[in-house]
Amino acid sequence: MEEDNPTSGSGPSIKLISRAGDSFELPYAAAILSQTVKDAQSCEDDEENENPDDVEIVKVESRCLEKVVEFLVHHLEEPLAEIKTPLEDNTFDGVVKQQFYRDFVKGVDQPMLFDLVTAANFMAIRE
Repeated sequence: MEEDNPTSGSGPSIKLISRAGDSFELPYAAAILSQTVKDAQSCEDDEENENPDDVEIVKVESRCLEKVVEFLVHHLEEPLAEIKTPLEDNTFDGVVKQQFYRDFVKGVDQPMLFDLVTAANFMAIRE
């Protein structure tokens, strides 16, 4: 499942490589939402890293990493709005206002949702 087209966005791109060896290209600015990706770079200054190193995400399967990349790319374009506490509503739709994020969560089954949370943990994605 090799992705050859860089995702939209200016600046350098990076490839994240799944456990199976499939690679997914995305803007470096989106990928560094992951502390794991940031820590894997030989250049410590994110602003000056014009040629980021590809990163093997060895604990994440291809199907899951593809969804993580989808999330990161979208988050770069439209960050998730802060969820206010106390919660304004007792439903998911009432709490998460942005359509993409509602559809993203609702569009996966429970095992994939668990895998996504596990991948986000492993990749140290806090947003």
